[in-house]
Amino acid sequence: MAESDKGGARPARPQYYVFWMTNVDPAPDMGKPVDEIRQEHFAYLLDLEARGILLAAGPFMDADGSRHGAGMMILRASSMDDADVIAAEEPYRKYGHRIHSPTPWQWAEGAVTQTVRMMARTFEVV
Repeated sequence: MAESDKGGARPARPQYYVFWMTNVDPAPDMGKPVDEIRQEHFAYLLDLEARGILLAAGPFMDADGSRHGAGMMILRASSMDDADVIAAEEPYRKYGHRIHSPTPWQWAEGAVTQTVRMMARTFEVV
């Protein structure tokens, strides 16, 4: 039995923040076309991914493409305040189209054996 399984101190885990995104209804006039904001959104996520801040992001969607709300993103940050500053720059939020509800999260179970950067379309075995 591992030491951590004997009631000892919990091993240190990286801190993440899950941002649950909800569309504002009715959507405000954003001052620019939605397609332009969508491109800014993807560029924002790609930048966070390249900097190692974005763990995951995506829409709530069925296999048939039916949407269930907006989506979520999981950010690495040193504090909730730092994570919220990062999330505040997400274009849909910045233009008032979405609100974000953050939840602190620690990855406790599961395994990752590769780095897949979906938006950058790169794959790396670690």
